[in-house]
Amino acid sequence: MHGFQKFPTNILILSTLLCLNGCIAPFIMGGAAAGAMVATREKGIGGTMSDSNLCTKVKMNLYNFNADLHAKVSVSVQNQEVLLTGVVQDASWSQEAERLAKSVDGVKSVINNIETEGEEGLGSMSSDSWITTRVRSSLLFEKDLYSLNYTVETVNGTVYLTGVGQDETEINRVVEIARNVGGVKKVVNHVKIKGQETTHDSAPEATAPTENTSVEVAPIDQSSTIPDVEDRG
Repeated sequence: MHGFQKFPTNILILSTLLCLNGCIAPFIMGGAAAGAMVATREKGIGGTMSDSNLCTKVKMNLYNFNADLHAKVSVSVQNQEVLLTGVVQDASWSQEAERLAKSVDGVKSVINNIETEGEEGLGSMSSDSWITTRVRSSLLFEKDLYSLNYTVETVNGTVYLTGVGQDETEINRVVEIARNVGGVKKVVNHVKIKGQETTHDSAPEATAPTENTSVEVAPIDQSSTIPDVEDRG
């Protein structure tokens, strides 16, 4: 595995902060609210830091392979499961990113949702970042929802959800919240129900996005696809 000595300090710090992104929000709120939200997270603070460490190591591997790959691929880790998203021009880079993620000790499985297209424009990247922020904010302030159990990433208007939900009802709420954010074309659900032990090495390439509608989403069937929502949990 590639070592820390090849990883520039500034890139290491940036990657670590990005990997901790999902953990920072509650502390910004401060006080009892922050403590309560951390306490409800399924994996706890220890599990959060472990996932962040794995995320940083994956990002290190990507950078050591190619700085552009590091820049184009987002890495999220929930319960030792790695989600890779982004847009690359060379299909071999998607395969290489998956290989590098799997090579990190402690990673249980890798979901590869990296798309191979022309170079993504700044406008699209900015829109995706805004969508991700809107979805995360909506989940954060949703009453009786364990928002910190979920990770949100957006690529070309497609929202990818990972994490652990208390039950199907809660997951349905999360999916519906994401679907109703402006600019979202599709929601791909990788969320597992609490207590599930399903593992998989990678997910098939996402299908072409469909238009987002206001049609009510039926309860999630973990083995099937529903309109506008792909369930790969």
